[in-house]
Amino acid sequence: MEKSRSLFERLKVFFVRRPSVILFFFIFAISVLSTKGELVDSVDANQTIYIRGTVVSEVKKERYTQYRIGECLVNDYSEKADLEVGDIVEAIGKSKALSDMKFDDFNYGRYLKSTGIEVYCVMSECKKVGISKAYKMIGAIREYIKDTNAYLYKEKSDFINSMLLGEKDLMSDEDKRMFSRTGVSHIIAVSGLHVGILCTLVGFIGRRINIAFNMVIVNIVLFIYFYIAGGSPSIGRAVVSSVFADICFVVDRKRDGISTLAIIASVMIFLNPFVIYNTGFQLSFLATFSIVYFYPIINKRIKFSAASVTIAANIMTLPIIVYSFDGISILSVISNVLAVPFVAFVVYIDVASIFLFEIFPFIASIVAGLNSVIITIIYFILEKVDEIWFSYIQFTQLDFSFLVIYYIIIILGIIYYEIKVVEEQRNGLQGYYRRNETE
Repeated sequence: MEKSRSLFERLKVFFVRRPSVILFFFIFAISVLSTKGELVDSVDANQTIYIRGTVVSEVKKERYTQYRIGECLVNDYSEKADLEVGDIVEAIGKSKALSDMKFDDFNYGRYLKSTGIEVYCVMSECKKVGISKAYKMIGAIREYIKDTNAYLYKEKSDFINSMLLGEKDLMSDEDKRMFSRTGVSHIIAVSGLHVGILCTLVGFIGRRINIAFNMVIVNIVLFIYFYIAGGSPSIGRAVVSSVFADICFVVDRKRDGISTLAIIASVMIFLNPFVIYNTGFQLSFLATFSIVYFYPIINKRIKFSAASVTIAANIMTLPIIVYSFDGISILSVISNVLAVPFVAFVVYIDVASIFLFEIFPFIASIVAGLNSVIITIIYFILEKVDEIWFSYIQFTQLDFSFLVIYYIIIILGIIYYEIKVVEEQRNGLQGYYRRNETE
């Protein structure tokens, strides 16, 4: 009886330390229960629908242009609309049912819902009725970056635009395959790595001004960058985490990384329950949690920061990667240790070349040339790793039950470790007081 009560007390201490984690599991469970059935379409298929809203993104495909207008994804096969980000439009189109969009094992309709899309249609008519200055500015900045990089970096611009703006569609399938097989896909997916680099850069530029004002500038830049880079869940998580860190600094409070993650994830799931099916959301939060929790434990033993980060991140993300992509990079630690340190230099130099281009185009070309050499080194390293015959192992698709069992074991292990730490801290404090009493 005493043992049971003691265990209960330890578990209570564990959960009281992070009540936001309980909130997360509660909201996560509700979202699973509310979305596990068939998708409920906002509009029926083959209905004529009327759309009014702001164009927030534009992607040129081979046979059509795809626009996101509010919560609607619109395909223009006529190519006559000629819309730009920031245009406020009124459009007419034929709807398609998201519930019917299943291709082999990929539920495309559910994926669209996870990104906030409620309606999918093919446009037949469209007219511009106004302009959103904020989105127009964001679209102009994005296009300027893409065009400048295309001019300065030529064939390497696809890589650098993907890394800076999340433009992965522009990269060749072979390049995307190489990054995936070597375990460094996060380089070309805008994430916490890129936000951290940007924070460091903006903070360094404004280091001579007041700290509070500097933090305000950094966060404004991050929010603008969030929209410029497409507003994915991974960059949203990174940007909000940065804001939390700054708030904790201002109020002089220590930030708990796991609690912060739980709060951000809970809010995102509450706003869109289908976001739990977004692979980017899953990998971003699991990787960050894994690094926050396991990195100190691992690095204490191997004392090699770059390797510790990669190993820590893989603990929580490996099953999702294998389940989603049917394969695993055996040498991802080596790829990350060798290639990732160059990423910060590529971003810094690219930003410098973009700013220099309008004033000193010749100097910008020289700077871009230096950056191209670094990009070539990154590709060389990854190609050599990819050529090693055992660097990547292909799997048949894992059963979903494997994921459930794996994460149950990990969660139980974490709870056990937390209880052990709490008990050690309590015994340490009791010992301290006993020693003082004897003195």
